[in-house]
Amino acid sequence: MSMKRPLAAVLLLSFCSSRCIAQNEQRFTFKGTIVTPSQVLSDGAISILGSQIDDVGATLTGTQGTIVETDSFIFPGLIDLHDHITWNLLPRWRPNQLFINRYEWQQTAAYSMALEEPHRAISADHELACDADRLGEIKAIVGGATSVVGGLAPTSGTNDNACIIGLTRNLDIYSGFRDSVLNKEKVWYVTFPFELSLSATAAVRSGLDSGAVKALLVHAGEGKPTDAASSREFQMLAKDGDGFLRPGVSVIHGVAFNLADFKKMGNAGVGLIWSPRSNIELYGATADVFSAKGAGVKIALAPDWSPTGSDGMIEELKYASSWNASQYPTIFQNAELVMMATVVPAKLVGADKQIGSLARGMYADLLLIRRHGTDAYQALVHASSADIRLVVIDGVPTYGDSDLMERLLPHIELESLTVCGVPKRLYIKPQQGIPETKKTLKQISRELQAKLSEWGASLAGLAPCEGANLN
Repeated sequence: MSMKRPLAAVLLLSFCSSRCIAQNEQRFTFKGTIVTPSQVLSDGAISILGSQIDDVGATLTGTQGTIVETDSFIFPGLIDLHDHITWNLLPRWRPNQLFINRYEWQQTAAYSMALEEPHRAISADHELACDADRLGEIKAIVGGATSVVGGLAPTSGTNDNACIIGLTRNLDIYSGFRDSVLNKEKVWYVTFPFELSLSATAAVRSGLDSGAVKALLVHAGEGKPTDAASSREFQMLAKDGDGFLRPGVSVIHGVAFNLADFKKMGNAGVGLIWSPRSNIELYGATADVFSAKGAGVKIALAPDWSPTGSDGMIEELKYASSWNASQYPTIFQNAELVMMATVVPAKLVGADKQIGSLARGMYADLLLIRRHGTDAYQALVHASSADIRLVVIDGVPTYGDSDLMERLLPHIELESLTVCGVPKRLYIKPQQGIPETKKTLKQISRELQAKLSEWGASLAGLAPCEGANLN
């Protein structure tokens, strides 16, 4: 992805938007089993005032506003640090072979016909590109994510990326935090080898040193563990004197890295973003997370993209849990897997004071999971998209089961859809002055499907099940 950060052509006076104005008048209190950074409150309550968490505890006194007995497990919203959002409208790609590295499959005719050319055609049209990003973000929300990385790439000319506002937090484009500026976020996201000019390389290094850049997320080591070219990318990353082994940097993939590499990463405070499903489907193996964990590397979990990875964070958590169960001995506890989707990615991008945990003063990004059993962590790592009861972003109920959404937003027109046979409701409030945000999910889907039909392709579903459709 290009690292250019052009100044938006339009200064968006509506960054906060009417959505923020409305939420300042709202207070919700949810009761259920609450997973905080330090404990699980089996009969707890969390109070939301405006965009922030006002209080969390075993019991809350003096609560106001709408009080909801959720009978749910309440988690922080999931954080996806590795995705390619505009590609997630495309159907699953099944090449029926394994590859040596990312450069090999990118050169195949099958990839070009199934993915690259349809995506190029959609990306060339600003309105369709916005549609693709908005659909991809809705898909991420349906998968439990409240924050993502890898959305609509800045381009020269007309695309100012304003159409991404109002859905998930785009941590590398517009996070929605108080100091956010469109296309000027402090998280940089690049593929490998570095597609940076010398000046940009110097800028990101000095930015990491000064704090002007909080995080650099780099695709590297993507290929079979035995692939020399992928392995060599570590040496490029660690180049003496002007390399990127430093705090604030995280490696995406790292499949071809070894124990010695991970020890250097751990010593330097470099993180790892792990995408096991896509790795295994493309290369037959994934990163040596046993060695990475032993070396003290902070590990986050993310789905990569729908064509070969997971449709969302919920599905990737389940895949990682199944993979983990097949290892002897197992590498991670369920609680660790959940942290790899919440507090750890927040730390890797320097946002752990804003998101990733449920605590007073944090932004109110929540995920409510249907109660199965008594173990909150097990319920989440084994959940399906149907089990998502509610997703709250910035204090606003955005998606969830019909009963909760209709109770929390009784006077708002909600869009209906069915996910895995369960009736859901979606609330995406249009942003003032940004016409692309006025489209419904149904309109977006119809326009994208019309373009994809020119390539003989069908629009991918929102979730990995039958029945993920609009009503």
